[in-house]
Amino acid sequence: MTETAHQKRGGKPFHSILEPHYDFIRELRQRRKTWQEIADLLLSEKGIRVTFHAPYLFYRRKLKRATKPHWEDAENHSEFQPAHPSAATQPAAISSIAIGKASPFQSSEPLKN
Repeated sequence: MTETAHQKRGGKPFHSILEPHYDFIRELRQRRKTWQEIADLLLSEKGIRVTFHAPYLFYRRKLKRATKPHWEDAENHSEFQPAHPSAATQPAAISSIAIGKASPFQSSEPLKN
């Protein structure tokens, strides 16, 4: 494999320049500021030069991702049943035999003394 092909893979994941300022943008939106006003305030207060589309797209994407639970945190609602159910889920007659509480053995032959 050539050295240039090896360098193309991997690398640092992309992080938005606006990520640390999410709370600031949210606060401005709650104050009913326009996206152009937010872009101007980002430049004057935070030193970040962006168009008014950048905070809009960032905020919209952040809100959309916040409503979706992460796949590892989501509850499992599958209908998968285990192949060998535990004794607690078995009927009472079967579980009592498995535990050893069945009635004693009775032979049809009389006992010899």
